[in-house]
Amino acid sequence: MTMVTIAVGEQAPTFELPDQQGRPWNLIHHLNQGSVVLVFYRGDW
Repeated sequence: MTMVTIAVGEQAPTFELPDQQGRPWNLIHHLNQGSVVLVFYRGDW
């Protein structure tokens, strides 16, 4: 995976990752349905 840095207000790059149930979650699919809020929580378990 390539690290991408974006500034506040810039559009996020498209991506697809598995959700909690292992199903693919695609950013473009959800943006086509409306606004999306991405939250990154860096945890140390």
